[in-house]
Amino acid sequence: MSSKEEKLNEPLDDLDSVQGIKGAAVVRRDGLLIASNLGQDIDDDQVGAMTASTVGSGETASEALNMGDVDEVSIEAENGKLIATGAGDEGILAILTKSDVNMGLVKVEMKDATQKIKKVL
Repeated sequence: MSSKEEKLNEPLDDLDSVQGIKGAAVVRRDGLLIASNLGQDIDDDQVGAMTASTVGSGETASEALNMGDVDEVSIEAENGKLIATGAGDEGILAILTKSDVNMGLVKVEMKDATQKIKKVL
């Protein structure tokens, strides 16, 4: 494992220790996976592609509606949530959670992880 991968896995592992978080990934804006700890039952490549597409759509909508920069994009579904936020010019942090997760705690941890990821990318 390269030093860059190790440095990216550290904040992902920190997120994984938060109750209610199922896993996290760092993806490029084109959807390719950079690093993840999503687990075997989750398709990493699909998460990367869907995250990039969702964030791209959110950014397009925000621009069209003159809403400014997008802080995060989230999907709340019956069995969980996807929260995605930019992590530098080239990266996106995607977090998958259970539906009943403490979102305040997730956002605090997400902000910390994003800062660490930006330094690596």
